Amino acid sequence: MRTNGSVLIAEDERTARLSLAELLEGRGFRVTQVEDGATAFAALMEKPFDAGLLDLRMPGMDGLAILKRARESGIDVPVIVMTAHGDSGTVIEAMRLGAYDYIAKPLDFDQLILQIDRAIGHRKAARSLREGPRQEASGAAMVGYSPAMQHVYKLIGQVAATDATVLVRGETGTGKELVVTAIHHNSTRSKGPLVKVNCAAIPETLLESELFGHEKGAFTNAMSRRVGRFEEAGGGTLFLDEVGELSPALQSKLLRAVQERTIERLGSNSPIRVDLRLIAATSRNLEEAVAQDSFREDLYYRLNVVVIELPPLRDRKQDIPALVEHFLRRGSRAVSLTAPALNALCDYHWPGNVRELEHTVERAAVLAKSGAIDVSDIQLKSVARAGACWTEQIPLSAGWKANLAAAEKSMAVRALHAAGGNKSKAAEILGIHRRLLYEKMREYRLAE
Repeated sequence: MRTNGSVLIAEDERTARLSLAELLEGRGFRVTQVEDGATAFAALMEKPFDAGLLDLRMPGMDGLAILKRARESGIDVPVIVMTAHGDSGTVIEAMRLGAYDYIAKPLDFDQLILQIDRAIGHRKAARSLREGPRQEASGAAMVGYSPAMQHVYKLIGQVAATDATVLVRGETGTGKELVVTAIHHNSTRSKGPLVKVNCAAIPETLLESELFGHEKGAFTNAMSRRVGRFEEAGGGTLFLDEVGELSPALQSKLLRAVQERTIERLGSNSPIRVDLRLIAATSRNLEEAVAQDSFREDLYYRLNVVVIELPPLRDRKQDIPALVEHFLRRGSRAVSLTAPALNALCDYHWPGNVRELEHTVERAAVLAKSGAIDVSDIQLKSVARAGACWTEQIPLSAGWKANLAAAEKSMAVRALHAAGGNKSKAAEILGIHRRLLYEKMREYRLAE
């Protein structure tokens, strides 16, 4: 029999406890039973269960006290609380204290099994995101323990076990692609391909063929049949980045593919069934785009099934020390950080979000001569002294190429932020062609 994970049952009523244990063991779970709160807490401290079922009303230490002590002790087992006392106050307090979910008595066993599966999926994803296993070869990992990021991890854990369409939203540089990778690697489709398409980086005239493929002779220079990204992603996940930049014609074709899970190659009238999980991402305000008739409302609702909103770095500054440590540990040389330097990083507003922090730390690690990054090694946008031109603030010691690169990257990041992630608007702000902006984004690893 396959094993689905380990579950702790804390229930003082013997008949109910035995029935639950029998149910879960019959579904392949390894079960540990306890009958009071003190024993439940001791078990949680001793063994890393995949999930816990906790009765809120038990002799000795009640469920709320266990949740409080578990949180204080750093126990990260997802706990589902069971209560016959369905008052909202108790439930809200349990969720505030860190419960993963709750279920009212008498228990709906089918619902309970679903909740346990989701809880275990959440724990698996959260552990993966914290420790970095099963990430892409680049070594990128999601880092952060703020409440905002814990909520993101919970959503990833919940949605990974399903095939629901996901829309990942957030400003440029917040890590949307990392969320997509985490969902895929923690899903039942993890052994299938993860195919990524940046809808804004491919010319509109080529994007339809890129997505749906074409038959030989479908257009000039179509010398052979080509399989599109939808077919490539069969059995796996298709990630459409910057989906808000699609033209109206392609939005219509995408809507059909999302609704019917069928596509047609260019030059063919034969429908092709596709079996995949679709994840889209955007830094654009889609509600505003719908109101302006630049994005189809029906497509918006098809994509907006489950939304994961990534917070900007300025809203989770408590994660900056952990992020900095992660970036330094990933570097090629051992470098530390002084307290004033860390304070400077924590005080900055980070318009380019985590990506800007990453590049700032990498640059500072290169410039640090003593093996310890100090404030003087950190290049942040600051107010120049009165009467001085900004060019006088350029550190000559960094050299010609490094300063030009820093200036180009900074302008690209700021323009993208000012344009709300819209590449065309960012290029217009900078007075350059969009193609040049994409070249610079690739050069400085700004493209998601």
